[in-house]
Amino acid sequence: MRHPTSRRTFLAVLAFVATGIAFADDAKGIFGFVGKVDSDGFFDPTLKSVFVQSVQPGLPAARAGIVVGDSIIEVDGTKVAGAKASAMSDRMKKKPGQQAVLKLLRVNGETYVVTLTAEAKN
Repeated sequence: MRHPTSRRTFLAVLAFVATGIAFADDAKGIFGFVGKVDSDGFFDPTLKSVFVQSVQPGLPAARAGIVVGDSIIEVDGTKVAGAKASAMSDRMKKKPGQQAVLKLLRVNGETYVVTLTAEAKN
């Protein structure tokens, strides 16, 4: 029997992965990272945290210095903790050339801000 939290986490991760790394539609941009989401709720979960699970070399996230283990704490000025997953997902959906400003927290406690420009999926 699966634990209900794992299904909830999987759905939230799926939503965030789609925004960070790939789209079926070439009109949408990619940033080149996968976020691991911790959330509460089912249909439109409330985010607790988003950690960078992987970064694709050569794409905007890697070029900006984002590394695995970093925590995304803000997207375009909106705090991740307490935000609805759907709202945060919408903030991450950008067309090629559009930008997203992320505030991140490193494992060592340092915070930093990057501006990522979405790229077209190859």
